[in-house]
Amino acid sequence: MTSLLRDTLFEIQRQAPSPSKDYHHLVITKNEVTLRSWKISARAEHRKILPREVKKTHNEFLQETMMQRPLEKIFGKDTMEYVVNLCRGQFDLIVRIPDSLKIRILSFLDTQDIKQMSETCRAFQKLCSTEEFWEKMKPRKEISVSASNSKSSCVSVKTMQRSQKVQGPVWMRGRRNILF
Repeated sequence: MTSLLRDTLFEIQRQAPSPSKDYHHLVITKNEVTLRSWKISARAEHRKILPREVKKTHNEFLQETMMQRPLEKIFGKDTMEYVVNLCRGQFDLIVRIPDSLKIRILSFLDTQDIKQMSETCRAFQKLCSTEEFWEKMKPRKEISVSASNSKSSCVSVKTMQRSQKVQGPVWMRGRRNILF
């Protein structure tokens, strides 16, 4: 699974909070954390200052809290927690797999489960909202029995398939009503 990881795991850039106008760029790779900072000032004496670059290995970054505090102030607490998790080796691999494989995985899920999966992260939300995704999902059989809707969940799959052959797939039922 780690072969799915690209060299750059995470990259973010942001202007420091007011009153500072400094610009910061944070890059997390497989081996190191790189922070580039540009001091932006209207004063003439600060114009000749070159950008700073600080590179640390993941272990050095985790041990050095002096670098983490300003980053938390600039990028926020959630981003900082995510960066620390990446440095600890806790990668979000499911988001990094190719879309074709995600669609294949989602094809085994029920429509309600797909809806819930799309609410887990931005990558799945984008994928589940595309027309291409739903075109690939149409041909599959719609067998959806939720335990909350029916008190007896022991309906056989054959009975459901027979009723679906008569009524047709769920996504086509509305079309029959529209046609004259």
